[in-house]
This record gives sequence, structure tokens and C-alpha cells, in this order.
Amino acid sequence: MKIINKEDKTRRRIAAVGMWDGVHAGHRFLIDYVKLEGRARGLTPSVVTFSRHPLVTVRPLDAPRLLTSLEDRMALLGEAGAEDCIILSFNDKMRRMSAREFLSMLNRKFGVETLVVGFNNRFGRDRAEGIEQYRAIGNDLKMTVIEAPEYRGAGAPVSSSIIREHLRQGDVDKATEALGRPYRLRGIVVTGNRIGRTIGFPTANIRIPEPDTLIPAAGVYAAKAVTPDGETRPAMVNIGYRPTVNDTEAQREISIEAHILDFKGYLYDEEISIDFIARVRDEKKFTSLEKLRSRLTADAREIRKILG
Repeated sequence: MKIINKEDKTRRRIAAVGMWDGVHAGHRFLIDYVKLEGRARGLTPSVVTFSRHPLVTVRPLDAPRLLTSLEDRMALLGEAGAEDCIILSFNDKMRRMSAREFLSMLNRKFGVETLVVGFNNRFGRDRAEGIEQYRAIGNDLKMTVIEAPEYRGAGAPVSSSIIREHLRQGDVDKATEALGRPYRLRGIVVTGNRIGRTIGFPTANIRIPEPDTLIPAAGVYAAKAVTPDGETRPAMVNIGYRPTVNDTEAQREISIEAHILDFKGYLYDEEISIDFIARVRDEKKFTSLEKLRSRLTADAREIRKILG
């Protein structure tokens, strides 16, 4: 996929605009429609996205936690079949653009001849009331504006906001259905308190580089870890505040710890990915490390069954 972050009219394009956070099942349905129309019209199937969520500029306090980093978003959009990705910086100037100005900019600077508007999608400062207004603006600009059909597949209705809520509730099953794949976190393994290894459950403590990444609800999860050697391995992941070993409020900082089953190797300072498959239980405080060890043994047994 070609990444475009400056003016580029080297190709005639058909495009859809969005944040594309998560590149979920509904997004991929829309990209399939863009590809279908692109073939019929002889245009390059493209997507338009933003380097940061528009709410960071419009209402910073309401900006959501994100399902995917920009890097992961690009990879997923390419996998979905977009041939070109136009990345815009949503700033105050763009915030003040009308729908007409925005469409004109896409046409003049990026060769977008046809715009596919997602079902119920709106853009521009004036936020036109419906597809007919967008079509009328397009006609004035010698552009074609078409509306994509509504996604009615698995997990519908699907949106990034709905998926975020599933994950906040720890419902990774519903998130997986809506995404079309397990929710993934990527991070760097850092030094922890090393208590896990003393009870037979060494963990990789994962630091997520992007601070605006959405972390699922606290609890114990069955997961699959992709280690630096490229292998996918079963894992038991705890997200939470480690109440059994953290006694003070100052220590109550959320952590992500992965015990990779049957794995022995050096992971410090390496990047690993975690795919969340199922939530096993809530996080719980145990009265002793021995009781914690006993419960982790039972959890690991259950997770082996879940992961087959």
C-alpha cells in the first residue's frame, strides 16, 4: 500500500474517509465496496485517514482511547485491500473546512474523483444533512459522491466506539466478532517486580508505547502471544493492579503481565504482541502468595483448554 502524506495526483482515485480505528469488520466491508466501485470506474481504491483522532483537536477531553496505533492501522488497511492511504493532519484549519472545501481539497490535491460515503457518515464543519447534499456539492466540483450500503454482517451494528465499550467491559468475545480478529496489544517487555518467577509463573511485563491505547478491563485472560522469534504461543495475561503484592495506593498503577506457557527465553527490551482470546476471571486479591500460586495453576489449566 502506498502511504501519502503530501499532495499527490499521480493516480485517479476513489476513496472513503474515516479514522478507521481498529479496521473492524464494518471498515473492511466499506473497503470492499470501494474496491468494487474502483474496478468498475477504473480508479485506484484508496482510504483517507488522520494521523491523530479529530477529537484531539476538537474536544481533547473527549478524545477516545484507540484500538490501533497509526502503524498498525496502516498495515490493516493494506491487508484489507486499500492500494493508497492518504494521511491528513486534522488541525484547526481543517476543522474549519466546510464539506465543499474538504471535498475540493481531496480532488485538487489527491486526485480523488469519486468519494464513497459510509452509511451514516458525515464530514465538514457544516455536516451536510444527507447524501443528496454531498452529491450536489460533488456535482458542482465535477466529483462523484456515492453512499455505501449498511454493513449487516457478523457483530452488526459495528463501530469503533462499540468495540471500545466491549473491551472496557472485558467482553473480548464480542470485540473479536466485531473486529473480525482478536484484539491485539503490542508492547515492550520491561523489568517487573519478579515475584511471579518465585511462585513458578514468570511474567513478561509489557509497556505499551502509545499512551492513548485502549487497555481491556482488569482481569485474567486466555491469550496468544507472538514472541520475537515470530512464534505464536499460548499465554495467561493479567491486567490490573496486582492487589496481592501491591499494598499501597502509590503502587496501584495498572500493569499488563503475560505468562507465556511452556516458554523459556529472554524477552527484556523485546517487542511482543498479545491477542486476547477469552476472559477467564476478575482480578482478585489473595491472602498469600501460595493461594495466588494455586489459583494461577488452575487458571493455566483452564486456559490450556480454551486455547486447545
